[in-house]
Amino acid sequence: MKVIFFGAGYCTKYIIPLLPENSKIICTHKEDIKPEKFDKKFNLKRLNIKKFFENRDYYLNGTNFILNSIPPVEDGDIILNNLTPEILKIKNTIKWYGYFSSTSVYGNHLGEWVDETSKTQPRSLRGKLRQKSEAQHLKLFKLYKVPIHIFRLPGIYGPGRSIFERLQLENKVQIIKKGHYFSRIHVEDIASAIKKSMKKITPGEIFNICDDMPSESHMIVKYAAQLMGIKHIEAIKFDSSKVNKKTKSFYIDNKRVKNEKIKKILNWTPKFRTYKLGLNNLFSLLSNENSSTNSSFFKKD
Repeated sequence: MKVIFFGAGYCTKYIIPLLPENSKIICTHKEDIKPEKFDKKFNLKRLNIKKFFENRDYYLNGTNFILNSIPPVEDGDIILNNLTPEILKIKNTIKWYGYFSSTSVYGNHLGEWVDETSKTQPRSLRGKLRQKSEAQHLKLFKLYKVPIHIFRLPGIYGPGRSIFERLQLENKVQIIKKGHYFSRIHVEDIASAIKKSMKKITPGEIFNICDDMPSESHMIVKYAAQLMGIKHIEAIKFDSSKVNKKTKSFYIDNKRVKNEKIKKILNWTPKFRTYKLGLNNLFSLLSNENSSTNSSFFKKD
């Protein structure tokens, strides 16, 4: 099993440990290359993406699994723009090609539920670029039978990347916009979904990977604050002048994302089905770290 991770970032840290230990793995990085604790367990090589491009045929040779999580640019997908001819050369050896897209491709559906058959009407630049990249990938499947799998991800959270860090480091505020929903997914659930997909290959499919409970953002802040013992959270209405333009941009879309398709086809169920289950897990991890290091991460009011 030879796997290439284009853009080996946060999610990859949780996917790689689920792979067979005899896997041959290549991880590409934009700039800084940071080894992980599990690297020595695998035949794993990390390199700058430019170095990969310089010796592309060598690194692609024998590859049968590819996961591309590099964000697209205005010109389209970086990997396909640079490597399509080489990928087509080895298309018969590629068993599975995954692409991380975003639920931002759906755009605004006024809080209604969306699934993989819903209209994609992105309004944000991020969503428009993801939609363009999805089209590039699906073209490879339709014209050349490259086994493309597209995964639309919502907001990702997990260890070191959650509301707990924000509440500790930033002003303790919650933005109130009733009836405005966000979907999210715990990074461990992304990893388990990718493992399922690699074992049950379904070329050309698009899957939403999200939990079962889209929620208003202030509910997440409120629950995390309760766990941390923070009693005073400032409530700010969305249309307040205190909410900056960048923050407001995250509220441009309003939708609730369904995950029934991936549950049915891949027999996948998120371990952290709701934000409460996910935050409970992270709080437990952080509390254990806090007690073992005698640090003061959780500061009550």
